[in-house]
Amino acid sequence: MLLTDRCGITLTSLPHKRRPGLFPLCTAICLGWAFVAMWFTVAIVALAEWPAWGVLIGLSSITFGALLTLFGFGLIRDSRREYLLELTESEVVLVVTDRKAKKKGTQMLLLADVIYAEYYPYNDSASIIFHTNYSRMEVPLWPMGERAQDVVDFLDGRGVRVINVQSDDSMPSAI
Repeated sequence: MLLTDRCGITLTSLPHKRRPGLFPLCTAICLGWAFVAMWFTVAIVALAEWPAWGVLIGLSSITFGALLTLFGFGLIRDSRREYLLELTESEVVLVVTDRKAKKKGTQMLLLADVIYAEYYPYNDSASIIFHTNYSRMEVPLWPMGERAQDVVDFLDGRGVRVINVQSDDSMPSAI
């Protein structure tokens, strides 16, 4: 959702089920578990004929299953988080709320202190990283839906240099 006024914009994250990339990621995790089951079965069969290969395939399957479990936990963690991004004439504020843990975190930068911003436009992982002399703040834009371009346009209108990593824009050499 996008709220605008003459002084800034406010973006809120979409509900978890409407976020970009959710369906392909869930499909990939389920397909990955099907392959883990298949290769673990192959490992058990191979154990009788070639014990070393059976152990190697079994350990590879377990390792891949552990990786899929980490991806799944990350997906669950992201489903509990809500993001609120406020851009005003003078500051950038990011509020992250974890509904399950009932925790809220806030990060803030003064817009005048931002030297440049790195923009990653990829739909399922869009983000922008604000660089200042004293810190870096990464703002996930992917949960906000198709509103990432609004953030870039707002920053361009305020004179903040936005570097699109997908284009041939060069990174500043000295900060």
